[in-house]
Amino acid sequence: MPVHPLPASLDTSAAGPLRHDLIARIERGEALHLGGSEVTRVGQACLQVLAAARACAIDRGLGFRIDDASETLDRMIALARLDAALAPSA
Repeated sequence: MPVHPLPASLDTSAAGPLRHDLIARIERGEALHLGGSEVTRVGQACLQVLAAARACAIDRGLGFRIDDASETLDRMIALARLDAALAPSA
């Protein structure tokens, strides 16, 4: 399964494009295998998009995971208390 790298900036302006990209992948039946190593900025809107995409992927029997999350991404996920909502799924 190919890794889809997340953009460096996951700010509010990135939420719409991220949402559309993830929805398209889910509609094609692709598991969401995301790379987070390049992420340097993270906002709440993108975290919510990621959590919603994970829930949708799971509902459709698709996997979800974020590999190599940057320190910034890990810190913001923990700060927002979305650890469980963004945990890997098979």
